[in-house]
Amino acid sequence: MGLQVTGHKYKYVGSCDIVDTDEKYIKELERTVEEYFDYWDFSVHEWKEVLWPMITALRHENRVLKAEIALLKKGIEKAKRLTNQKLD
Repeated sequence: MGLQVTGHKYKYVGSCDIVDTDEKYIKELERTVEEYFDYWDFSVHEWKEVLWPMITALRHENRVLKAEIALLKKGIEKAKRLTNQKLD
């Protein structure tokens, strides 16, 4: 009674239910397709509503921090020149 494997009359059955008729097999395939559609919808929502905005925000933050680091390096170099210290 467990998961049916290849070689059985009805392939691609992913549930533990016994599939022994064409009707049950068609319903099982429809259920599997619906699960894939649900997963696809969830994945698209996850990318559009959560991940993509987060990636965009992190990219912006990265650009801002790189600009800030560049300004700090320039300030440090200027301070070293004014105090006649050796530049690294």
